[in-house]
Amino acid sequence: MKNYKDKYGPWALITGASSGIGEEFARKLASLKFNLFLIARRKNLLENLAAELESEFSIKAIVICVDLSDDNFLEEIKNKTAGNEIGLLINNAGLGSVGEFAVLNPDDEIKMIKVNCLAPAILTHHFINKMLERKKGGIIFLGSLLSFQPTPFSASYSATKAFNSFLGDALWYEMKKHNIDVLSLNPGGTDTGFIRLSGKFNNSSLIRTTENVVETALKAIGRKPSVIDGLINKILVFGGRLLPRKTLINLSGLISGKLHEHRENNK
Repeated sequence: MKNYKDKYGPWALITGASSGIGEEFARKLASLKFNLFLIARRKNLLENLAAELESEFSIKAIVICVDLSDDNFLEEIKNKTAGNEIGLLINNAGLGSVGEFAVLNPDDEIKMIKVNCLAPAILTHHFINKMLERKKGGIIFLGSLLSFQPTPFSASYSATKAFNSFLGDALWYEMKKHNIDVLSLNPGGTDTGFIRLSGKFNNSSLIRTTENVVETALKAIGRKPSVIDGLINKILVFGGRLLPRKTLINLSGLISGKLHEHRENNK
């Protein structure tokens, strides 16, 4: 495995670090001797994780407890990270929504768009300029399998993930001449709190682990602009590209409609 710390710099910043894929990125990067800035809303979980990683791996882990949907979230992050070289930015934090768009709470939808789209764009713009000065760095955007197709009953969520995927792919091209690696990471169903919304799929062979996803990301960054985690997920995406757009949307609607019905019936 290449020396990621030497390649990107001594510090990594991870949003949504308190659980799921973000927590797994923190554990893996700590094992690679990165110092960490851990960002999320749940202070206790962050502090416990930071203490554990500092003890186990002899690294520094600094907690920044902010809500990425707040208008001024960047100020706290700028203050806490000032003077430190952020070599790897993991735009992992995300919110989801499920249901018919017309009846979902508009405030929740706006908050999701802020966290999923606006926050990574703001963070990336801030830190990428410092990477340009150093002529090195890495950035990972969390897309999704849903970023490849419109998804009824997760309409806004799939749209936000398309934003992340497209932004990451475009920045890969812009930044490659500056020795900055950008990756759009697109997992499918992953064993996190988010996927447990549907108990029906907890034991599915399609569900990947957070370890799988992070391993996929670290193997791909610096080699390609975008990666889909898992062979079955790759087959699903590339198979979908062979279908007419209308057929793909109808099929997606049937599947996600059944999932939505299942969630409603098990509330």
